[in-house]
Amino acid sequence: MTATPPIGPSIDLDLPRRDARRSRASRFGRGVLVGLAAICIAAQSAGLAGAGWALANPRTVSDVLTVWRFEPSVAVADIAQRAGFSERGAFLFEASTPELVAAERFDVLCSRDEPGVGVLGCYTFAEGRIYLFDITNDELADLEVVVAAHEMLHAAWDRLTEGERAALEEPLEAAFAALGPDHELVERIAAYEDVDPRSRVPELYAILGTEIADLPPELEEHYREFFDDRSVVVALWSGINAIFVALEQQLTELSAELERLSAEIDEEQRQAERDADQLEADITAFNERAARPGGYTSQSAFERDRDELLSRQRALNDRIDATNAKVDEYNALVEEFTTLNEQAAALDRDLNIDVELREPTEASE
Repeated sequence: MTATPPIGPSIDLDLPRRDARRSRASRFGRGVLVGLAAICIAAQSAGLAGAGWALANPRTVSDVLTVWRFEPSVAVADIAQRAGFSERGAFLFEASTPELVAAERFDVLCSRDEPGVGVLGCYTFAEGRIYLFDITNDELADLEVVVAAHEMLHAAWDRLTEGERAALEEPLEAAFAALGPDHELVERIAAYEDVDPRSRVPELYAILGTEIADLPPELEEHYREFFDDRSVVVALWSGINAIFVALEQQLTELSAELERLSAEIDEEQRQAERDADQLEADITAFNERAARPGGYTSQSAFERDRDELLSRQRALNDRIDATNAKVDEYNALVEEFTTLNEQAAALDRDLNIDVELREPTEASE
């Protein structure tokens, strides 16, 4: 037979090494909108014995005097105007001398040191005052109105009698239960209770009244004392919440796609490595046989085995190219995920949440 040069003993495999891969989407703050401040509203004594109405109603007198003297800032007045307060709601809001406070001072007045929770407002029981976190992100500014309404309801709760509070507890719990066990409010209320178990009902009172559109008639009637149109503040809440829901959905979908691609790439890499090892061993055996006198007795047998090995080599390289394309797709999604995660972190910081972004973890090879 005519001598034919042997096939080279090795094959150049372009086995991909992936860039660092992010683990499952880090969530942008445990219940990012959990940040409406929890405040334990303790019971107040019903009234003081005395001859005159003023002596018997010192809180009301104090509220009237406070409102007479109070001059809200332009920003606070705008918040009150946008909240849909009734005359009573606006009165209680002003009686709490609300103040819009910058981040540095606000943390001294209101914040709790709790990871992943941004406190945006508080009603201080000792002073009877409302402090609101100054949200500087225009996209989130409507949340100041929601927080103001939330804290106004804490002021309202503070002024209810023991009997009035007791009468509200059952309908509040029923309305909460009707939301279902998967509603995001379940986690938020649990977070409040972790801080103070007594805060459960007062927080339900403030949150349901500002965030939940459909409530039992008994509660709707009660809240009409404080809102001319409660749907205004609920709509503002829904708009802000939709921003975070959409971002969370994008992160979740990207995370799932990254996990899917990661699993496929890992399996394809392992299979390519196994096939490359086997192909290299077969090439070595072929070359040894071709170099041995009498190893091949016919040109056709030699060419058949040689073509089969070359075909396997081309197919393997094609598979590696396809895997590399998936790696490129994976890395592009990592960049997209990172960008979205940074956007979420920026929003968290704008909502007074301390955020620590997790770095992508190193991929297996």
